[in-house]
Amino acid sequence: MKLANLFRRHRGILAVGAVFALIYMGNGSYSPYLQLYYKEIGLSTSEIGLITAVGPLASLLFQTAWGRLADRTNRKFVLLLTLILSAASALLYLLGASFVYILFVSVLYVLFNMSVLPMADAMALGFCSEKRYHFSPIRLCGTIGYALMPILLGTLLSADLKRIFYAYALFTCLGAVLTLFFPRSRQGEMRLRGQAARKKTPLAPLLRDPLVIFLLTANFVISVGICAYTYLPLYAAELGYDTNACGLLNAFAALSEIPTLLLIDRVMKKWRGTAIIAASAFFCALRLFLTYVGGFFGEGAFAVLTFAQLLQSVSYMTNYYCSANLIHERFPEELKSTAQTLLAMMTAGFSRIFGSIVGGFLSESSVLGLQNTFLFFALFLLAGGFVVLLLLKRADRTRAGDAAL
Repeated sequence: MKLANLFRRHRGILAVGAVFALIYMGNGSYSPYLQLYYKEIGLSTSEIGLITAVGPLASLLFQTAWGRLADRTNRKFVLLLTLILSAASALLYLLGASFVYILFVSVLYVLFNMSVLPMADAMALGFCSEKRYHFSPIRLCGTIGYALMPILLGTLLSADLKRIFYAYALFTCLGAVLTLFFPRSRQGEMRLRGQAARKKTPLAPLLRDPLVIFLLTANFVISVGICAYTYLPLYAAELGYDTNACGLLNAFAALSEIPTLLLIDRVMKKWRGTAIIAASAFFCALRLFLTYVGGFFGEGAFAVLTFAQLLQSVSYMTNYYCSANLIHERFPEELKSTAQTLLAMMTAGFSRIFGSIVGGFLSESSVLGLQNTFLFFALFLLAGGFVVLLLLKRADRTRAGDAAL
C-alpha cells in the first residue's frame, strides 16, 4: 500500500525518468557502433566525416522550427512525433549501402532526431521547476540507460551491426509510448492562451545577451571536442580492439557521469554554473590529449583510453547540465523549447559540421592520421577554452553593471 501511494505521488517524475531512460537506451544501442557500421559497408573515413556533417547542416534549417512549433502548439505531441519519425528513418539505413543513399538517410534521420533531446530537456526542466525537483535524477536515468546498452547488448549488436537499427527503433518507440504519460505543465499550458505574450518576447534581443553568447560559444567549442569522439571506434579498431571494447569505452564514459549527476546540484550551490562550463572546456582538452597519448602505450592503450573516457563526467556532463539549466532560466516560458533547440544547434549542429568535416579529412590524411587528429582537437579546445574565459569575464561585467543600476 505504501509503495502504491509512493508511486502515485511520484508518478510524474517516474514517467519522465522512464522516457529519458528509453531515449538514451536507443542512443546507447546505436551511436557507439554507427561508425563501425559505416566502415563495414565500405565507406572511407572522409566519407564518414561528410555524412556525419551533412545531416546536422541540413537540420539547421529546421532545428528552430521544431522548437517554435513545440512552443506554439503542444510539446508532448511534437516530442512524440519526432521520436516516431526518428525510429522510422533509422530503419531506412537497412535498405541500402551506397554513400549517396546513406547520406540521404542520415540527413532524414537527423532532421527528426536532433530535436528530440532539446524538447525532452525543455519539458523535463519545466516539470522540475513546477514541482521543485532537481533535473539531475531524471538525466541520471538517461545516463544509466545509455551505459547499460553496450554492457547488456554489446555482443549481440556487434555480432551483426545491422541490429543496432532494430534496437534503436525498439527503444525509441517504447519511449514514444511512454511520452503519452508525460505530466502536463501548467506553465506550459499558459503559453497557449494567446499570441500577445509571444509578441512581447522577441528572440533577437535575447541572442545579444552576453550570458547567452557565452553559453552558445562554450557549447560550440566543447562540442567540437566531443564530436572528435565520433572517430574513437575507428581509432580503437586501428589499435587492435574489437567492437565489444568500443562499446565498453562508451559505457565507461556514460558511467562516469553518475557521480557528477549525484553531486552537480550541490556543486552549483558553491560554484557558478558559468565557471563550471568554462572549466569543462579545459577538461575536454585534457581528455582529447590523453586519447592521443594512449596510442603510444601499446597493450596498455585501453587503460589510458578508459581513463580519458572517465573525464566525460567533467567535460561533457558538467557543461550539458549547467548549460541546459542556465538557458532554461534565461528564456521565458513561451521560448523554452526554442532555447533548448538553439543550444542543440551548437552542440549537435555547427560543432558537428566543423568537427566531422575537419576530423574526417585530417584523420585520413597522410600528414596526421587518426591519432594526431585527437591532438589537433586537444589544441583547438585549449585555444577555445581561453576564448570562453574571455566571454565569461564579459558576461560577468555586464551582470555586475546591471546589478549596479
